[in-house]
Amino acid sequence: MKIRQLYIKILLSFLVLLVITIALIVTLFIFTAGRSYKAQLDQQTFSKLQIFQALVQETADLYPQKKAADNADLLKLLTTFSSLFDVKIWISDPGETILFKTFEGPANVPQTGVQRQVHHDNGITLYHFVLKWIKYYATIPITAGGDGLRLHLYYDTRDPDHPEGLFFIGIIVIGGVVALMVIPMASFITRRINRLNRSAVEFAGGNLSVRTDIPGHDEIAKLGGSFNLMADRLEKLVQNAKELTANVSHELRSPLARIRLSKELILDKLDQDKLAPKDAKAAIRRYADSMEDDIQHLDTLVDHMLTLSKMDYQESELTLEKFSFTAFVEKELKAYQSVFRQNDLKIDLDLDGDVWVCQDKTVLKSVLDNLLDNAVKYTAPGQTIGIRARSDAKKGLLFSVTNPCPAFSPEELGMLFKPFFRRPGQTAPGTGLGLTITRKLVRRCQGSITAGNTDSGLTFRVILP
Repeated sequence: MKIRQLYIKILLSFLVLLVITIALIVTLFIFTAGRSYKAQLDQQTFSKLQIFQALVQETADLYPQKKAADNADLLKLLTTFSSLFDVKIWISDPGETILFKTFEGPANVPQTGVQRQVHHDNGITLYHFVLKWIKYYATIPITAGGDGLRLHLYYDTRDPDHPEGLFFIGIIVIGGVVALMVIPMASFITRRINRLNRSAVEFAGGNLSVRTDIPGHDEIAKLGGSFNLMADRLEKLVQNAKELTANVSHELRSPLARIRLSKELILDKLDQDKLAPKDAKAAIRRYADSMEDDIQHLDTLVDHMLTLSKMDYQESELTLEKFSFTAFVEKELKAYQSVFRQNDLKIDLDLDGDVWVCQDKTVLKSVLDNLLDNAVKYTAPGQTIGIRARSDAKKGLLFSVTNPCPAFSPEELGMLFKPFFRRPGQTAPGTGLGLTITRKLVRRCQGSITAGNTDSGLTFRVILP
């Protein structure tokens, strides 16, 4: 069965890592601290056994003629030592016959599960019980009454102390506490992801105004910020698309109506038998020219709409290059000389020295062309179009285009960059999208464009970094 909840996956992943970590800690303890502890215990045990061997042998040597079983001082020493340290002690001859013991019952020593270590100097043999290192069984060679005997010691605690067990229990308790602490942590992570998921589902359901609020500065918080950025852009795109559709429907209605009317007039002229062929041909030509103008208007309108759509949905990267804006403007004005002469317009050019800029030359050309086209379109013959440019250390490039015209109201200034805006009473041809495209181009360059009334007319100011 697949685990689908992220909360459970995080918790189980942490628990697996915790178990692996504990296993590694225990292994490290066994192979480092455990071995060191055992080696130290061995050394201490052998030292004590050697002291005990010397003490027993010294007591036996006080009465060299007495057998071990008849040496009262020796037996008293063994009994006292056995009682004091809770150790089972017995003496056996070479044939393993028990001559004396400090306890009742058989002398049973486990024969399996032990490790054997031999002290080579004094013949002491020590047996350790595996996983029970504090339990041991030792044999010590002694001589009493001229007989070679073996002294047996068996240490068997019935309520053993297991420090390693306490260590392992402590590790498990700490692991459990940490595991409990990770529960709210995993809940905190999944709670924020669930909040983001709910916002995404609501957004997909049509509520384009929904946004998510995820605190923090980690990757999940950044994902929430990216979602909000995406939602802002999509909401703006959808809103612009709705406005564009509504405005386009209105703009297309007029030229289509004129084309339809021209078609009907042409058909009407063709049906009039009394009309002279020369007059009919002239009328049809006039209507056809009118239809051509409307078709050209529609073609320009569609072209501008496609340009706006591309700028909204697919912005290509800018190709930045450093160039002289002064030379750039002068070259553009030369291309417009025939247009200026045809419309009887003058140019007042004021460039503050050799102004340089680092921008996309193609985009900047489109901005300047749109502003010049707009100025030519709405400037009366015989008047002057003003162009200013200067460099600012903080703001960058500042340039403006001014065309003489009556002052705009604050409401009209606010609508200048809206799609399809046309000032009441204007008859100049156009789609009403040129300034909208210009503002988008300027913003692509991280700049700004504003419009305002001046003594010379309407001035468009552009600032580019």
